[in-house]
Amino acid sequence: LLRKADFVLVQHDRQKEILLRKGIASRVFYNLIDISGLKWIIDTDSASAFVYVGSLDKRKGFEDFFEIVKRTPMHKYRVIGKVRDKTGDRLYRQLADFSNVELMGKLSHSDTINEISRSRALLSTSPMEGFPNIFIEAWGCGVPVLSLFVDPGDVIKREGLGYVAEGNIDLLIKKMSSISRSEEFSINSRTYVQAHHALTDDRLAEIKNIFTGLL
Repeated sequence: LLRKADFVLVQHDRQKEILLRKGIASRVFYNLIDISGLKWIIDTDSASAFVYVGSLDKRKGFEDFFEIVKRTPMHKYRVIGKVRDKTGDRLYRQLADFSNVELMGKLSHSDTINEISRSRALLSTSPMEGFPNIFIEAWGCGVPVLSLFVDPGDVIKREGLGYVAEGNIDLLIKKMSSISRSEEFSINSRTYVQAHHALTDDRLAEIKNIFTGLL
């Protein structure tokens, strides 16, 4: 299907490299979000809890998150999302017994952004993603991302937007003890989002030009 396409858009450089090895040309076009609703708290000292957002199921690595919680009673967690399978339901019920975990269920987008903005870091245990908007929204709020597996296009490492543990839970747990939200980090992460992911008039014009050029 991709070989027959007139034009291929990808979310990050690594996807472009993978397609190029298959002889398929593509263009990187970053996910765009409306940054007007993103919040940036100044009092980062109050941001003590880690936030976990997404589908609560085996496919998204919820078992790994549960393992992290079990091994880190010294940290606080807020869990946002809906249970999607039997594994998620079983672990969700067990998490209710942890005094350091606040189960918030599924929230509206604005309430989710509010919880992210007052968090120490966003935790991700999903083993496979494209370019998650939730990462972009966290960075737009000045919040680092701690990812067990996913680093879209190596942007976390390249831009210093958090930490990627390459699938090693021990390394992720170790990093959790030292991660912090400095004002410098928040400025840098918001600058990155503004430059690459903000839905602006220029980006809308760029989208229009891409598709009108195919006519």
